[in-house]
Amino acid sequence: MRKGIVLSGVGGQGVVSAGEILGIAASLYEDNMNAVMTAAYGSEARGTFTKADVILSDTLIGYPNVEEPDIILCLAQVAYDRYVDKFKDDTLIFYDTDEVKPKEGAKGNHLGYPFRSTAVELGSLQSENAVAVGAIIKKTGILKAEGVRKAFADRFAGKEKVIQSNQKGFDKGMEL
Repeated sequence: MRKGIVLSGVGGQGVVSAGEILGIAASLYEDNMNAVMTAAYGSEARGTFTKADVILSDTLIGYPNVEEPDIILCLAQVAYDRYVDKFKDDTLIFYDTDEVKPKEGAKGNHLGYPFRSTAVELGSLQSENAVAVGAIIKKTGILKAEGVRKAFADRFAGKEKVIQSNQKGFDKGMEL
């Protein structure tokens, strides 16, 4: 099994943290799984294009960038527009229905969810990425949910409110 995942949005939406969560869950809580992540973002703290490339594989990974994504998360229109021409027929595109308007006739399997508004309803816009990760894990089964929950606890150790908010968002994403 080898999956190339691109998580994209704008600064402040937590796509890099989401990539870290997937990598931690895969490498620490799955049997015989390797993970790598690269990230790119603008110099501004918020509002500019941001992405994290994550590769999960049961074999060694020789190159850390995702050339042909199997899964793409688009939390902002700028992110969707950047990748729309790279979608393959079998690419899974998870997008935020609150923020992204898909291009008519675009390739891939488009799966829209209200990530942003769901996070707001839960009381924390910062959990938007956790909601998205939950939907991805539920739909694809690429990682075990329990491992992802442990990865949130590892990544945000010592920040109980952040852990609880993200795990609540993750669980809600699994329900979407």
